[in-house]
Amino acid sequence: MPSYTGTIRCSHCYEQGHNKRKCPRLTREIKEQYDNQSLIAERYRNGEYDSKLARNCVSEADVNESREWNTNYHAARAEDARKQYLKRTKIDLATGKKVTNKAAKAERMRNVKCGYCGERGHTRRVCTAVKQDYEVFKALSKKYRQTAYAKLQELNVNIGSMVFNRRWQNGGYQNCIYLVTAFDMSNVDYHEQDGKCVKVSSPQGHGDIWLSVAQLDSLIQRGKAHASASPVTLKPNAMDGVKLIKEAFPTSDDRRYGYGRYGHDEVIATREALGIPTPL
Repeated sequence: MPSYTGTIRCSHCYEQGHNKRKCPRLTREIKEQYDNQSLIAERYRNGEYDSKLARNCVSEADVNESREWNTNYHAARAEDARKQYLKRTKIDLATGKKVTNKAAKAERMRNVKCGYCGERGHTRRVCTAVKQDYEVFKALSKKYRQTAYAKLQELNVNIGSMVFNRRWQNGGYQNCIYLVTAFDMSNVDYHEQDGKCVKVSSPQGHGDIWLSVAQLDSLIQRGKAHASASPVTLKPNAMDGVKLIKEAFPTSDDRRYGYGRYGHDEVIATREALGIPTPL
């Protein structure tokens, strides 16, 4: 952080004139750590420390196991140091060569884990799996939307259909009249198969309520709603509305089980119909 004189002071070596990111001492220490750990790993790999290991081992198998563990441990520490040095200097200590920005990014991306599919080497933004699942989602959403629309027509629901809803009013619950005023089929999709797509409004000013087709069907069966003389007829593009990919697959969510290799049958069938390969 800047001192009171405005001069930058390094939080690692405490010298002035640079920060920790540009600290030459830390850069040298990282290189020394790489050299030391690489040398130790190589000596373990060549068996130079076998006599030392044998003092605490009861068999040759134990020596081999201990040798392998120590080799991997020090090699991993050397690899960590190599990555740190590469990030600071753009020089790969394994080759001694300076790498391009593109190569450095590829090196970083190799260990990046996708927040959607869990695979390494890419991010969620460029994940093929989420894009393929989105295509499946759109196809299945249209199917469920058409099913909901067909049910609405079967129920003879239309603009002006009457619905009764119990509300607390004047010291007790009373049946208040609501009228169907709108339909929004985009509320129905593969993730919200019973989405609330029917809007009913109160002429008395009690506000609006959104109902699903299943809720409306239940109300009609119980005499709490009345069908119209003719069923609703929506425009063809009413079936086309679909959520954006970030809305259908929020970045905070992992991949749903139903889209995986052992997913739901309808997902697998839709993949085959769209020519999308099954996940490995």
